[in-house]
Amino acid sequence: MQSLQDGGAPNPHDLTLHKQVKGIAECLKPELARLHVSTQESSGDSALYCKLLEEVRSVQKEVTNHDMLFAFRNVIDHLCKASLLVEQQGKNEEILMHLQEVMALLFKTQNLPS
Repeated sequence: MQSLQDGGAPNPHDLTLHKQVKGIAECLKPELARLHVSTQESSGDSALYCKLLEEVRSVQKEVTNHDMLFAFRNVIDHLCKASLLVEQQGKNEEILMHLQEVMALLFKTQNLPS
């Protein structure tokens, strides 16, 4: 549910945050599909995960809702674990597990007020 200003319109700040979260999720979708095709290989994209980490941290600075902050902390944790697995040449299946959790948390944050 989006907060309302005095005029009854959605708060533009909330819409911007939710749009940013949606953009992060959209960047991650092709990577999930790519990893799903080759689960036994080791071909995670550490550069992408670092880029997404920066974006999540940027959005997190604008958030005041405790549930959303907690979700973002978990997103950051899972992206860091995915990056670490790439460095350790972990299987895509393991990386995919963390990225799927990221997607679930991002979806959850889109349904929370900021």
